[in-house]
Amino acid sequence: MKKIKKKSEKLLSHLFYTSNESWWLVGFSMLLAGGIIVEPQLICSALIKGQLSDMWLYWSAAIGSAFSVSFFAHLWQKVPVKTENEFLFFRFSGMGAKVLHQFRSLYLGFLIIPFIISFSLLAFSKIAGSILKIDTQYAILLLSILLVFLTFFNSLKVRLRMDFVLFVIFIILFVILIISLFTSTGGINHLSKTVISSNINFSIIPSFGSKTFNAFIVYVAIQWWSASLLDYPDINGQKLMATNGSKNLVKSIFLPSIFIILFRVMLFTLPFMAVVYGYTNGCSDSELALSLLFTKALPTWMLILVFIFFMIPFLSVVQNLQNWGGSLLVENFYKHSINQNAEEKKLKKLGLLAMVYIIIASGFIAFYSSSLVGITKYLFAITAGVGPVFMMRWYWWRINAWSQLSAMLASLVFPVVLDWLVDTNSSIHIVMSKLESNLNMDYYPIKIILLTIAVCITWLVVTFLTPPTDEAILRKFVTTIRPGGFWKKFGRVGKSFSKMRTFAWIVQTSNGFLVYFMFWNFLIGNYILFISLLLIFCFSFFLAYRLIQKANTLYEIELIK
Repeated sequence: MKKIKKKSEKLLSHLFYTSNESWWLVGFSMLLAGGIIVEPQLICSALIKGQLSDMWLYWSAAIGSAFSVSFFAHLWQKVPVKTENEFLFFRFSGMGAKVLHQFRSLYLGFLIIPFIISFSLLAFSKIAGSILKIDTQYAILLLSILLVFLTFFNSLKVRLRMDFVLFVIFIILFVILIISLFTSTGGINHLSKTVISSNINFSIIPSFGSKTFNAFIVYVAIQWWSASLLDYPDINGQKLMATNGSKNLVKSIFLPSIFIILFRVMLFTLPFMAVVYGYTNGCSDSELALSLLFTKALPTWMLILVFIFFMIPFLSVVQNLQNWGGSLLVENFYKHSINQNAEEKKLKKLGLLAMVYIIIASGFIAFYSSSLVGITKYLFAITAGVGPVFMMRWYWWRINAWSQLSAMLASLVFPVVLDWLVDTNSSIHIVMSKLESNLNMDYYPIKIILLTIAVCITWLVVTFLTPPTDEAILRKFVTTIRPGGFWKKFGRVGKSFSKMRTFAWIVQTSNGFLVYFMFWNFLIGNYILFISLLLIFCFSFFLAYRLIQKANTLYEIELIK
């Protein structure tokens, strides 16, 4: 135990921040920590239910991801803080900034991050339980114990390096497993013929006018900007601040993703293979059904490779989020609000304790949860209407600390109130039922619309009822970042080069959806069209990359004028 403690002290010189990191370390870490293995698991569940188009609940996020890269990634390079939450003191002022900083540190660290981690913990526990032949809840317990142990080696600097090593191992394992699966199931041509002859609903776009179609409209028109925080206010913000220069920052986001495009196409074959070959037949939990492909199609000795294959991205996601949560609770809340003169040694101990708490809380939530979709919808509901504040704080002077605080509080309270009223008040229940009938929608998309309207009205009213951020803070922010936008009387505010960035955003979004059409043509054996779409994808990818690099170069020139 003493050796472990000594080793951890050597590795964890700074738990929560680092600097001057290579773009490829940052990029592959962001990629691996993006939950790339959960998507096939969810696709498999949707296929079993005959509603592949339900995946737009998740796929709509591609619009926001492209928007983030285009309009916000470059701005983090100029923010002079160590952790992303300290940005609040750089942008806002007065009591509002202090209260917001404290609230957000505790709100995210104590509640939201454990919920996000519980999603990955539940997802992997279902897979692990199926492979190891143990109960899902028992798997959650064992994995939580493992994560507590690994906490003592979790610093951001170490995490970046471990993620790269694990990513290489992950790709090697995938190649071995995919070859073995195709060998044991008859190859890609046999899969193509089976898919074509299948009567399963593979439609990505739902039928016009159906409930699923109307939900799809809500996801792609509202949810992606309303219920998603698009300006990297998370662990990725800290990673982007650690890159060396804006060009490397863009490389870290773009280049790793082009390296694995063929990997993603092959990865998507797994749920189709599991469903059309009948490996998932009789499975009571559709969210663990993907694991049955491996347990039934591969020899027993290979299951350890399957376990490691799924565990690698799981560990990356959890430990990155855990590190971010620890930075919020210790570097932000404790150090700023309780003990500003705390010694580094004490901060490390508290940081480790905070990260242990996050794992215990996540395990507790996962233990009493049963559905990945349920966790997802809860998280979207409690962020509906907040997204615009996070975006506009970079480009509009009038957004203040109370704007963001009121948005976060409203989005936390309103979903609970709405659910309670619908369940307990007969009049409101009748109104909601009529809305569902008239709009031909289920409750969830209507809930997103109502919460978006209510939360946005709340923070807009609060914004204009409270004083703006101090002019000195605004002027410092503008002269340092020069984001462009609407900054009233603060002189040279820079340029956003919005036309170029908007075009890059549209190209990236189109590419994000093009992947699925590429995959479909690969799956059904239409290889000529697949290669054509792949070439279009690569051209569009580098077009968007060059557009953003050009916009960022012009932005850098503006900074030194």
